Amino acid sequence: MKPVVAIVGRPNVGKSTLFNRILGRRAALVANLPGLTRDRNYAEAEHTGRVFTIVDTGGFDPHAKEGMLALMKAQVALAVEESDALVVVMDAREGLTPLDEAVWSIVRESRKRAYLAINKVDRPSDTPVVSEFYRLGVEELFPVSAENGGGVAELLDRVVQDLAAPAAEDLVAPDEAAGPIRVAVIGRPNVGKSTFANAWLGRERFLTSNEPGTTRDSVDASIVRDGREYVLVDTAGIRRRRSVEAGIERMSVARAIQAMERSHVTALVLDAVQGVTDQDKRLAALAIERGRGLIVLVNKWDLVHDGPKAGDEYARRLDDELAFASFAPRLFVSAWTGRNVGRFLPLVNRVFQNLFRRIPTHELNAFYREVIQARPPTVSGTRTARIRYLTQVEVNPPTILLFHGGAPIPNSYLRFVQNQLRVRYDFEGVPIRLIPK
Repeated sequence: MKPVVAIVGRPNVGKSTLFNRILGRRAALVANLPGLTRDRNYAEAEHTGRVFTIVDTGGFDPHAKEGMLALMKAQVALAVEESDALVVVMDAREGLTPLDEAVWSIVRESRKRAYLAINKVDRPSDTPVVSEFYRLGVEELFPVSAENGGGVAELLDRVVQDLAAPAAEDLVAPDEAAGPIRVAVIGRPNVGKSTFANAWLGRERFLTSNEPGTTRDSVDASIVRDGREYVLVDTAGIRRRRSVEAGIERMSVARAIQAMERSHVTALVLDAVQGVTDQDKRLAALAIERGRGLIVLVNKWDLVHDGPKAGDEYARRLDDELAFASFAPRLFVSAWTGRNVGRFLPLVNRVFQNLFRRIPTHELNAFYREVIQARPPTVSGTRTARIRYLTQVEVNPPTILLFHGGAPIPNSYLRFVQNQLRVRYDFEGVPIRLIPK
């Protein structure tokens, strides 16, 4: 088992910068802004061939009673509870503060193994100020510079040694189709993405509030159902490009799109009250363009009049508005009441299976004879497009090459072939790429 190490501390001491430094990549948003990180952010880290799970947390204020800081405090408490060890980060430039002392008191009460990292020791001249933190009663301090990496290796040496982290070669990496199924939850701000994610996970994993923009970074959560691991990624709300403000929101949107690109299945959350907007259409088109599986979740269904034919009427409107994504299954849910949330997992499994569906060559040959030879492309001027054969070359998404000669194959004919493939094979929720060659 990989040990879990959580990074905790008061706001703006450099926890996310240290998180990124340990991973060797920008896995968390960083900026000189207190409270930027709000949710728990998990990632697998490696040091000297040893692997462990590192958790970034929001700024911890033990005195917070209400508002966003109180919600963040609850998230940090959960991270402390599930971790094997804690890296407590404090700021050498600001010195030991009463809030630092309160955080350390909470950490000691948890009785977890703790390492006190004094951050922002960027120059040798900064080292003397570190001694002030011995007032906390610790035997060893770890001066570090998360910004330039100084002292981080020494800290990690002690962590992997004390926790007996397993060697990377002892962990078997599954192939993509057998590994965790990654599901990205995307949508406009305040449509209920985090609330739905929590409802599906069955716990308050993601921070939620009525304030638009509560989620700022893309945050993973793992869950095992029926022996299969799923990674659910909650993302920041994505507004129209011209409405996105520079700085933090622009970075949040970029991270949300990256999370979708790394996922197998994209769950697009719509607001049932507001209906389908132009931005919803853009997000659906983006998922299809990136070759991701797509499920459309119509959330807040409890706020819509639920007569016997309400669902049918709404589905017809969806068919009109999202005609280009007609292959995507639709699910009417209420994240608040839990309605139909349990039907999401079977949909994810089906779409994931279709994403890796491979049509045997003999079946494609039969398809060629019965569909393409029976109804070949129309003549373009004096030249005829002749399709010689088909072959599937990729999955995730399914990609089929159409080898042809003569005139180019019209797009209308490619759509016809695509539709016929969907009639014959189960590609629900999955874009099919047809590439003339």
